[in-house]
Amino acid sequence: MHTWTTSRFRSSPALDLKRFDELPPEQQNAFRELQRDDDFYGVLVPRVIGSANLKSVGSQTARLFQSLLTPSRIEASLFEDAAYREDIIDLVLDGILEIENGDGFCRGADAFHLVCHPERESRDLGGRGAMHRIGVLSREALQHAEDLAVRDAASLTSAIYAYNRMPRTRTWTARFPDRDAVLEHIGAESGTTAALLDRHWVGTPPDRANGWISWQARDRPALPGPSTSLGMTWKLYVSPHPEHIADAFRALVRVLAGLPGSQMKIGQDAAGLLRPDKLVAYFRTREDLDAAARALAVELNGCPAHGVPFTAGFGEDGLLSWGIDPPDSERPLSWLDRESWRLWIAKTLASALALAKSATDATVEPWRFAVERVRRYGVDVDTWTPADTLWRSNA
Repeated sequence: MHTWTTSRFRSSPALDLKRFDELPPEQQNAFRELQRDDDFYGVLVPRVIGSANLKSVGSQTARLFQSLLTPSRIEASLFEDAAYREDIIDLVLDGILEIENGDGFCRGADAFHLVCHPERESRDLGGRGAMHRIGVLSREALQHAEDLAVRDAASLTSAIYAYNRMPRTRTWTARFPDRDAVLEHIGAESGTTAALLDRHWVGTPPDRANGWISWQARDRPALPGPSTSLGMTWKLYVSPHPEHIADAFRALVRVLAGLPGSQMKIGQDAAGLLRPDKLVAYFRTREDLDAAARALAVELNGCPAHGVPFTAGFGEDGLLSWGIDPPDSERPLSWLDRESWRLWIAKTLASALALAKSATDATVEPWRFAVERVRRYGVDVDTWTPADTLWRSNA
């Protein structure tokens, strides 16, 4: 670990700190509602357009950034506070601050070896989870994104999020061309499954732009799904090979019929059924989620799995896994779309990966750097499980 008290820090010369009233009108409009927060100071703006996202900062971070415009040491006693020390590490890893290294300064992945434990750098992604299918898929997704020529966070987000989708061939497209074909194939139009659906759920109106066929419970509000007291949505991913989607759907309907209030959705055509997260159920409590997973594991024993990267698996085959959608409190701006668990983690990993791929002298592979960033946010990267404290402080 680096000797904090003997090194100087400085504010990143790649960023400018702007007070709200210094922003151009279009940026003021975008960030205006943050003024309701008494701690809001302004925005860190990249000097090279497109090299990083704008980042809002509070008064404490702003004061620290301003104080380090001239390189200097940070008072040694401050590092005795573990929370303060962790905040400094995050600011260095995110490229907001730089730490002295030899004759120069470094940030992000270039500074990884100075501020993070070497043993974490050398660990394989997933640890015990890497032996499971989801751990392997998650590692492969990150290595795939690292190997791409692109470095912008948006492109890397798409690559990570879409990993493990099966190719949309002419055969699959002919088999599942539209919503009607999917509904007929899974037994949602007639028979026992259709009767259960009619008894317990209401189908949402068709929306081709949405990409899903959804059912909301008759005694619950519409999707995105039920929430815990923290405003988070528990969700179960059922990920069979597309050949077995009808068996999986029918089993899910039978299981959920005994769990009042649960909701579900399925891809509405070939493109939707070829994605790994093709069938998703929503629950009001973790207990209902676990009960559904246990029952489905019995019903679908031996069913070939597809597997959803970056989700927490039930078992080792990747057929069943779960996640928690971020609560609304994670949206700092109301005009930002509500994010799913997979989109949140894909964006978080991609942002770190983009920073690491732009490093000049990194001592850690970019994909490992990205893993460390989400671990520090509060994700157990052995199992891709969100920690209880991940969003609790914002509830």
